[in-house]
Amino acid sequence: MLQFSILRSSLQRESLAVLGGLVLCFGGAAACSSESSNDNPGAGGNHATGGAASAAGSGGKIGAAGTSSAGSTSSAGSTSSAGSTSSGGNSSAGSTGVAGSSSTGGTPGTAGASSAGGKGGAVGSGGANTGAAGAGTAGAAGVGGSGGSGTGKSAGCGKMPTIPSSDYNNGHHISITAAGMQREYVLNVPSNYDNGKPYKLIIAYHELNGNDDEMYKNQYYHLLPLSNNSTIFVAPNGQQSNKNCTQASGCGWPNPNNSDLQLADAIVAQIEENFCVDTNRIFATGWSYGGSMSYKTACERPLGGVANGFVRAIAVYSGSQLSGNCTPSKPVAYYASHGTHDSVLNYDNGVGLAQNFAKANGCTWATPTKVTSGAHVCSNLMGCSTGFPLEFCSFNGDHTPDPDNGQSGNSWQYQEVWKFFSQF
Repeated sequence: MLQFSILRSSLQRESLAVLGGLVLCFGGAAACSSESSNDNPGAGGNHATGGAASAAGSGGKIGAAGTSSAGSTSSAGSTSSAGSTSSGGNSSAGSTGVAGSSSTGGTPGTAGASSAGGKGGAVGSGGANTGAAGAGTAGAAGVGGSGGSGTGKSAGCGKMPTIPSSDYNNGHHISITAAGMQREYVLNVPSNYDNGKPYKLIIAYHELNGNDDEMYKNQYYHLLPLSNNSTIFVAPNGQQSNKNCTQASGCGWPNPNNSDLQLADAIVAQIEENFCVDTNRIFATGWSYGGSMSYKTACERPLGGVANGFVRAIAVYSGSQLSGNCTPSKPVAYYASHGTHDSVLNYDNGVGLAQNFAKANGCTWATPTKVTSGAHVCSNLMGCSTGFPLEFCSFNGDHTPDPDNGQSGNSWQYQEVWKFFSQF
C-alpha cells in the first residue's frame, strides 16, 4: 500500500484556502490538514438498472369440476396463458385448466416468468378424482434490483475496449469532453482483465488542492491494493475557474451548473462502453471537497432512483455540502467518517449529511456515537431498508482521511471502507 508519507512534503507546502465561506487548510492528521491526500469521483452515463426483485407468481386458480353426461367424460380444460411480467419482474402464474369429470387433471399451467421464479399452477379438481397439479415453469432470475442483488452487465462486456492499454494503469491522463469543457481522468483496470466478467467500478474524487495524479499515486484512497483485481478505478480531475485543472493548487469540485456531475456521467458512460462493468456495483468515494462531490453524485445519481442513476454506495471522509446542495430522496448505501476536532469542516456537518441519507434509506435515526475515549467508534443505524445500510465512524482527530495517526498504512479507514463496499 502506497503511504501518504510520499505526499507529505508537497502537502506541507499548501497554505489555507477559502472555499464558499469555509476555511480549508491542508497537512497531516493531527494539525489543520490540507486537502491533498485523497478524493475524486466521476459519474456515469445512462445504463440499465435492474428492477426490484418481485415475489414469486402465485399459482393458478383451482379449476371448477366439469360435469359429465352419462357414459362419457368431459375433456380436460385447457390452460390459460401465463401472466406477463411487469418492469422489475412482478408476474402472476398461469391458471390451470378446468378439470374434466374424469380422473385426468387439467393441463398444467405455465407459470409467468418472474425474478423470483413463478410457481406451478394450482391443483384442478376433478369430477371423481383430483387432477394433477400444474407443473409451472420457474421464472428466470431477475438481474439486480434497486437493492443491488444480481449482476449487471455494461455494453462493454464481451467487447475489446477502444481505449488503448497504453492509456491506463500508468497514470496517463485520458481526455474527455463534458459540459462543453475538455476534462481528464486517470484509469486503472485489473491486470487480469476479462471482458466476459463484470467488474466493480469505484470513482475516487480528490480533495481541494489535489488532482487525478495524486489519486493515482495514493492508489485511489488505498483501495486498489485491497481490491484483488476485482475493481476498475477512475480518478476524475477537478476544475478551477471553469477549466480543467492544470495544477493541484486550487483544484476542486465547485460543480457550477452541474458541470462536474456531467463529467462523472461522461466518464461512467465511457468506461461502461469500453469495459465490462457490473452496473449494479458502482461506488464513489472522496475526502473533504471530494467527499462533498461523492455526496452530490449519490444524491443526484442514485442507482434505481433516476433513469440515469448509477451509484450503489459511497464513502465520505470529512465531508460537507460544497458542490451544490442536495437532499436525497432515493436510497444509497452510505459510509462516513469524521474527526471530532475537525478544524476545517465541522464534525456536525458530517453528521448532518449522514442524517439526510438515513432518512432516504429508511433508517431509524439515532445520533451516531461520538468517540470520547479511544481512537474511534463506528455506529451502524438500525431499521434501514434492506440493502441500504448506513455506517458512521467518529474518530478522535482533525481534518484527515487517515484517522488515528495520519499514516495510511496504519489507519483502519480503508479496510473499513472496503469491507463496507464488499457487502454489495
